[in-house]
Amino acid sequence: MDGTPARPPRAIVCLLAVCGLAGAAAAHPAAGDPAAFGRADALQAGPPGAELTLTAAAGAPRLGRADGAAVALELPEGATPSAVAALDDGWAVAGSRPDGAGGTRLFFVLGSGGRARPLAPPPEPGGALRRDPVLLVDGGRLAGAAWLEGDAGGRLGVRAAAFDGERWGAPEAVAAPGPGSQLALAGAVLDDGSWLLAWSAFDGGDDEVVWAHRVGGSWLPAARLGVDNAVPDVAPALAATAGGGAVAAWSRYDGRQYRLRTARFERGAWRAEAWAAPAGSLFPSFAGTRERPWLLYRDAGAGGWAVAEVAATAAGGTLRDLRLAPGTPAGRPAVVAEDGAPVFVWAAAGDAPALRVRPRAAVVEEAGP
Repeated sequence: MDGTPARPPRAIVCLLAVCGLAGAAAAHPAAGDPAAFGRADALQAGPPGAELTLTAAAGAPRLGRADGAAVALELPEGATPSAVAALDDGWAVAGSRPDGAGGTRLFFVLGSGGRARPLAPPPEPGGALRRDPVLLVDGGRLAGAAWLEGDAGGRLGVRAAAFDGERWGAPEAVAAPGPGSQLALAGAVLDDGSWLLAWSAFDGGDDEVVWAHRVGGSWLPAARLGVDNAVPDVAPALAATAGGGAVAAWSRYDGRQYRLRTARFERGAWRAEAWAAPAGSLFPSFAGTRERPWLLYRDAGAGGWAVAEVAATAAGGTLRDLRLAPGTPAGRPAVVAEDGAPVFVWAAAGDAPALRVRPRAAVVEEAGP
């Protein structure tokens, strides 16, 4: 295989992000089609054993709760969910919808048990395009959201707004639209209550992973996560970790194929950037807990999904207890814990029943190009 799987669907959130690529980087092969890779996979929130999983069964979104119950959601026509969050008093779902005038608007739904109610989006007017929101949760409370916003030409920047439990604050500018576009937004809330975002941005030559940090209610200037290079860095995922830090994972084109890199956020800076997985490792996301984050990704060579624990060491790319399920569906699974080990779950779809696969132990191969 060439390391790039065909992608019908995508979109898991642990609170994570929707995968995307800036189309202007056409000189390099794309890691996937974001339009196709964002509508059918499970959106997951919460630690294993207490998950909320949003799936689309026959086009009808259903929110599965940890107690086994499922809530059927009534979302706006044409809506595309991009985030789900577990809250102390219930749950939240967010996404974007067409507005009938060629643009897109945000939607938010709050729920408790089997009840759901729409939440008005952050104040408008905004750009013609508002899409792909991520939810920012602080200690079980919905603290805010971030999203992509731009004009009808598709130039997207990054905006955010705080939520006080009843209403949104004024939208905050995180990053202005760039020369191409900005996509694949991911977010996390750290132990100190600060917000961390990462996304991919076209810089005029290729895509780079960019990040921004909101401390004390103010955004520090957005910056590249690593050094500038001449190859695409795409589809970042973020997770807060115990002790006040965070971990990021994304795919970089190495001249032949895409493969994962990781880095750790500690004391206000990114450190220990390293290759984390072999060639053909794509579409990362995080599951697990702050104390034990799991990195989930697609292994193109095996035609399946892999999951590994992110080791709490100075070597940012170190993975341990790698488990692989070759030959599994292209749609991203939810990850649940059974006896402390990860299990992949795909919801029933059409005539196909639900599928549970326990990935098997695998050897961690050399990750460098």
